[in-house]
Amino acid sequence: MKKSKPTIHTFFICVFTLFITVISFAQKKDNSKSALKKQPNIIFIVTDDQHRNQFNFLKEGQDEDGNPTNLTPNMDRLVREGVIFDESYVSTSICTPSRYSILTGNYASRGSKKSNIKRYQGQTNVTWNVRINSNTNNIAKELQKNGYFTGGVGKNHVIHSINPHKVPLSSNPRDSIVKSQLIENQLAQITSYKKVGFDFAGSIYKGNLPNHYPKAVEDHNMEWIVDSALTFLTEAEKKENPFFLYFATTVAHGPDKLGSKHKGDPLATPIGFLEKSLKVMPPRETIGKRIEEAGLEQEKTDVLWLDDAIGALLNKLDAINELENTIIFFINDHGVEFGKGSLYQGGVETVSFAWGPSYIKSGIRTKHMVSNIDLVPTTLELAKIEPSENYKIDGRSMVPLLQGKDEPIHNSLYFELGATRAILKDGKKYLSFKAPENVKNRLEKNGKKATHICDKPGGRGSEKRALKFYAKNYFTQDQFYDISKDPFEQDNGYKNTFNEDLVKELKLVLKKYIDDLPGTFPLSISKPIVKD
Repeated sequence: MKKSKPTIHTFFICVFTLFITVISFAQKKDNSKSALKKQPNIIFIVTDDQHRNQFNFLKEGQDEDGNPTNLTPNMDRLVREGVIFDESYVSTSICTPSRYSILTGNYASRGSKKSNIKRYQGQTNVTWNVRINSNTNNIAKELQKNGYFTGGVGKNHVIHSINPHKVPLSSNPRDSIVKSQLIENQLAQITSYKKVGFDFAGSIYKGNLPNHYPKAVEDHNMEWIVDSALTFLTEAEKKENPFFLYFATTVAHGPDKLGSKHKGDPLATPIGFLEKSLKVMPPRETIGKRIEEAGLEQEKTDVLWLDDAIGALLNKLDAINELENTIIFFINDHGVEFGKGSLYQGGVETVSFAWGPSYIKSGIRTKHMVSNIDLVPTTLELAKIEPSENYKIDGRSMVPLLQGKDEPIHNSLYFELGATRAILKDGKKYLSFKAPENVKNRLEKNGKKATHICDKPGGRGSEKRALKFYAKNYFTQDQFYDISKDPFEQDNGYKNTFNEDLVKELKLVLKKYIDDLPGTFPLSISKPIVKD
């Protein structure tokens, strides 16, 4: 029997069938990826000592007529399309313990060394002694265990790491031996990140610039940090998993004054000098000109540099089709101008906002209190992940606020630093300064010119400002302030009899926090009545 030749009609049917098969396979693949991506990508942007006048949505960032004084189009977009937390706080007001709380959702006292508690006669002294190590529960580890691709770039200052080489400040980074030592130190930093839950790490600054690197490379390099962030996002694009990125800048921390940080050597990094500058964001040399054209002060150049970095992240997210599937949390690590290194409002008040229009409501300003310890539980809820059984989280989820609900998630906030503890509730603030005897003796010997956290004359860095500004009550054991009437906490009303019930209430609330945390704190509940 003679075989019939295939007709054109049959040919088109075959082609069409093949086309449908290919499309179906592709859709099946995309759908499986989409199913995984029901969990959002999460980015933490953590800035360092950023001043309030660098935010256009704050009064401090506006002129007398309410006009913005910063050129920050990318941050302005995040704020405009996101949620602003007008009552945002950190549980402690220096870099290291604040970052501990951001990454763990726990009070920093949970990470204090037992040896340190012993040194302070049983008291937990929260300072720069807090570290995240391989045994520490943290957000990167939790997300990694649940399928997230995790990355960290920028300033460390909290994840435990030991540099194999101590490189003198006077060293020449162009020397081949010095260069190799710096690279080995960087690899040690990267390894430390991977031990605590990060799949990817790069462009790590161990801590503040003046403390760890030869003076020749002691410059901020935002492009270097961004370059690693973009590399991470490129790697994330290849995976079907959602991702988490911890993006920690060194700006605006010293050593340079505001407005000069972008003027450093673009080739200078913690691993020595680069062979060529990185083209990952608008050129530095355009920053001053753009600020001038906008009619703004040159001290606002550094925040534009930061904004360019955020813009580079947004552009990359858009390029890999992940922008709509991403939530960004922005937080400054603590207050700066009047209170860094203290538990006064100027130290514990910070700036934070969230963005992710696909997941949260846009254009919201909530006045309900939130804290840096809330980022972890919020992230886990958004990712639909239950924390590990042994992971006790101190913070509370901000998801109700992100959804526009007008309900508080905290009735009170707890703060800790050095030999001071504090509580804030209903606009009322109680601070208790109870130095152990060995610290008290040093303070008295030094004429009470030390700070609460340093126990030595002069303090450390900008903590001096807190001591100077709050000198009137700084070393007073018990302090009570009505924040609504006295926002700068200058009028200590502890001894006023009409505050007695309020003080006792705040003390009882404070005691509940203290009793749940390691170490001890000699808090006396009874309040003597002192008549004026």
